[in-house]
Amino acid sequence: MRKLLAALTGAVVLTLGSCTFAPDLSRFATCDTAGGCPTGTSCLTSENRCLPACGEGGPCDDDREPVDPPDAGTDAGTDAGMDVDAGTNVDAGTEDAGVADAGETDAGPSALALEPLLPDAVESTPYSGQLQARGGTPPYTFNSTGSLPAGLLLDNEGRLTGAPKKAGDQVLPVEVTDQSTPTKRASGSLTLHVRPLLRVAGPEPLANAVNNRAYTERVSATGGKGPYTFALAPEQSLPAGLTLAANGLITGTTTQAGKTTFAVVAMDSDTPPQSATGTLSITLTSAPGTVTLLSKAVPTGRVGSDYSYTVRTSGTGNWSVTGGALPPGILLDPKEGVLYGKPMSTGDFTFKLTVADLLFSDEWSYTLHVD
Repeated sequence: MRKLLAALTGAVVLTLGSCTFAPDLSRFATCDTAGGCPTGTSCLTSENRCLPACGEGGPCDDDREPVDPPDAGTDAGTDAGMDVDAGTNVDAGTEDAGVADAGETDAGPSALALEPLLPDAVESTPYSGQLQARGGTPPYTFNSTGSLPAGLLLDNEGRLTGAPKKAGDQVLPVEVTDQSTPTKRASGSLTLHVRPLLRVAGPEPLANAVNNRAYTERVSATGGKGPYTFALAPEQSLPAGLTLAANGLITGTTTQAGKTTFAVVAMDSDTPPQSATGTLSITLTSAPGTVTLLSKAVPTGRVGSDYSYTVRTSGTGNWSVTGGALPPGILLDPKEGVLYGKPMSTGDFTFKLTVADLLFSDEWSYTLHVD
């Protein structure tokens, strides 16, 4: 007991006729929250200090150093050791998470794919477009996997050239390969939008003008995107007294003799717009004494597009088809002399029209060309 008291270096406090043992334990480590202490010590719960376990595990050593607090030992020893280990982990981290594992080598190039967009083409007009791909390993090689639209060719570098013969959305079956090992492939059907070619439809010649009488005729267009606008080409002129409106209507009164030829420019409403130029003519005639057909031609038409043309006469009468046949889809108004409808077939269709009043009649043979 004396040795324990000596080890504790306790202080003796004298009270009236007796003494009280009040050791100073501040130099010993505190117990942890569970009442635990380092090996060789035990927790004195009343003081919450870890005291040497001498007397139980063996004799006390008067020279024994006090046990450092557990926190200080752990921080200075174990934590410092972990810092060294963490340094090793830095090297291992570079090995595990570096370029070799997470970089392009492991993941490889992105998937090969065809780009779907192609610049628009115009029917029967020279075209040049470049197919595009993404991903994989360039350079790419392109091949058609089926029939291309009529008039177009595709080379191995993806150049699409030619002059498409048909308007509308045309399908291009295409495959692209890259330089990967093994080779990557992607295929699909690209869509090429081919705009209808704008044309001045005439008629050519325009209806004859009667000397010093009111004149009305309309210039037409096909293809492109309606509505259309019309104007005389630079340095062009109509017969004196006639004017051309933006909607294609020619009106007025003329006395200019002979045949007048001029160029008209049509423009459509597409983006970007198309323009087309046509050469037309008007011939002045003397006043006829009987009903006479003034129209010597009819405008061209286009399959599936609305068609309407009023055949011009010097008078009035009833109309009929007296030879040949109208194009499929086209009808004749027997009262007004209007050809109307939607042509259903391409080609040249020749027919004879007759207009007759109570006393006289006139007839003419026409050819309607349908694109």
